[in-house]
Amino acid sequence: MAKSLFISEDYVKTNSRLDENIDIKLIVPTIAEMQDIYLVQYLGSSLFDDLDTKIAAGTTNAAEKTLLQDFIAPMLLKFVTMEMTNVLLFRYSNKNVSKKNSDNASPIDDNNYTKLISHHKDRAEYYGQRLINYLCGNASLFPAYCSTSNSWDIQPLTNSYTCGFYLGGSGGKRYNPNSGKWYL
Repeated sequence: MAKSLFISEDYVKTNSRLDENIDIKLIVPTIAEMQDIYLVQYLGSSLFDDLDTKIAAGTTNAAEKTLLQDFIAPMLLKFVTMEMTNVLLFRYSNKNVSKKNSDNASPIDDNNYTKLISHHKDRAEYYGQRLINYLCGNASLFPAYCSTSNSWDIQPLTNSYTCGFYLGGSGGKRYNPNSGKWYL
């Protein structure tokens, strides 16, 4: 099976806020990982494998090139940027995992870090929903999108947006164990 990158390191550097001097050894594995984690969920196993094979062979048709350039690339870029936030913040060495720091800058605090990750994820999900809408509207151009040949194939997502879930609660009330009473 082929293992192609759907976007290049150059595409990531040109179309994101990431610095040009970021090492390729950090970007390329991140692209591959985001394809395996996110892109295959959006495309489903069949279409992902079909595109992967065609990219490796250089045989993509016009519709597939449009899909790759206008829909997959922007979404994958946002997922890569989201993950690069983690990759660039921490350094792995033979002695430990450490948080990077420099003389001219300081790492962001946890609250801002969480906001930044959420920002990139929101953008990625937006582009992911555009991808889903395009594929559903043009399913005849991509027959592999709705087909599965094995029970272990990943079915494509039908909705890009994710959120936490509410497990219920006290409706804003708090319980005081000392008095045994509920209060607002």
